[in-house]
Amino acid sequence: MIRSLVRENFKLIDKNEEVSSIFGYLYEDRFFPIVTDGKKPWGIVDIRKLLKRKLSINERLEDFVVGLPKIDASYSIRKAKQVMLKSGQPYLLVTYEGEPIGYITALDIAMNLGYKRAGDIMKKISPLKEDDRVSTAINELRKRNVTVIPVVDGKKLAGVVRARDLIKIETTHDKKTDYHPEKTSPLDMQVKGLMERGIRIVEPDAKEELVKIIDKQGFAIVCEGGEYKGLIELFDLLR
Repeated sequence: MIRSLVRENFKLIDKNEEVSSIFGYLYEDRFFPIVTDGKKPWGIVDIRKLLKRKLSINERLEDFVVGLPKIDASYSIRKAKQVMLKSGQPYLLVTYEGEPIGYITALDIAMNLGYKRAGDIMKKISPLKEDDRVSTAINELRKRNVTVIPVVDGKKLAGVVRARDLIKIETTHDKKTDYHPEKTSPLDMQVKGLMERGIRIVEPDAKEELVKIIDKQGFAIVCEGGEYKGLIELFDLLR
């Protein structure tokens, strides 16, 4: 049964709430927001949908929601995996006697049913360069359908840019900076000024280390000899 795997750090938020109500989750990972339609759990916010030009913090959550499948706490882990694979989402809402008690992730399933080596499940996402613009990063994340994208210096990994950091730019990019108010927009910044450094990486043969890093970072970057090779996100663990 999956009852023992349930994560309880969730918060129910009505679909009519302003999108700003989940910024605490996006920026600090304080809780996992489950969007409701009235009293009924409805779905989760797709971070990729938030990456749109001139996002207003007053917009409603309902415009950025994707469905979240529900499973009963009595389900087996294998059955939960089947449901997750069919949904294409790396999360499942868990209920008991019809009420939500938490959620599980693809990581929880993989840690119990097994997973492949990093090199076998990684996605070969084309990286950004340090001097690429923030606007380019936003467009690439939309096009690649990912929530994080690697940044390289030559062939070596320099860091990553996360969708959640770009959302901060999207909600404030109409504001000018102090030093060149007439010319400068955050969208014209180079990504090296925004990227996250010090990312823990894995080699293509990694397995146990892979899940430890995804549990900590939410993703893994595969490198060989320091050279970038690919990206692994939560759902990829089920491949």
